[in-house]
Amino acid sequence: MPRPSRKPRHRILTLAALGARELPLHVSHIASRTLLSSYEPVVATFALFFLVTGGTGQGRHLEQVDARPGELHFIPAGVEIHALDVAELEGWLVAFDPTLLGSLEPEAPGSGAGSAAGLARSLGARWSFRLLLGEARRQRLELLIAALDTELRDQQFGFERAARALFTLLMTELQREARVHPAGPLPSPGRLVRDVLAFVATHSLKPISLADVAAAVGRTASYVATAVRDETGLTVGDWLREHRMAEARRRLLETTLSVESIASQVGYSDVTAFVRGFRRAHGLTPRVWRERHRQAGD
Repeated sequence: MPRPSRKPRHRILTLAALGARELPLHVSHIASRTLLSSYEPVVATFALFFLVTGGTGQGRHLEQVDARPGELHFIPAGVEIHALDVAELEGWLVAFDPTLLGSLEPEAPGSGAGSAAGLARSLGARWSFRLLLGEARRQRLELLIAALDTELRDQQFGFERAARALFTLLMTELQREARVHPAGPLPSPGRLVRDVLAFVATHSLKPISLADVAAAVGRTASYVATAVRDETGLTVGDWLREHRMAEARRRLLETTLSVESIASQVGYSDVTAFVRGFRRAHGLTPRVWRERHRQAGD
């Protein structure tokens, strides 16, 4: 009896791979034929939004989505993305580490129900949304994104402060638009997977295992592992690692703690394993990553 075919393994995409440097933030202007259509799944360790300015396209993350001019699509970190038909798309792509949202007010764009508050900042939240922008708002967003792109490329004195300010303005504009024209979230995972991700988010800095997660939701480890992989494109271990790395980045930037101390505080008993995992995710060791992000303008 033939064995069932395995779901293809996704490719992990990081901000460093996109070309992000000092700030965990990257902007790309997408011209027609810049993007390549592909059925190969990609999982980004960053959140992103795409402002469509021309052409049409089709992709899949939580569901199959059509993209048209004037729309803005937001996709959180950790979502499996398929670029099904995007060769004709034009627009602006803004990719960022979710920790950048920490300075914003605790309300995600498009949040209508109280349960949506703060979801955009959580790696554990599988939440996307799509906005159909008014013309005036679209023009303002394009100007802000173009200015942000210039700051990140030219890197003149104080560019980090300027880039953070522009990013805050961008997110504020999205919140304003969502209040006027709420589009609502796209489908999210079932209750079980949401409970699993919530448990992982709450306990990620502790030495937990898949068995601990399964016990917390009252299911077997194999059932939980399959459900999370099928609905999110990531394993429970992937989600756990991404939460730990997000907290590690925050502590590297905001404290003077040693790498060894940070490793133990984010759930790693072995600093070597932490350094190896951080380098695999970011292309740099924690020490070098910290030095590069503190070089300019802080």
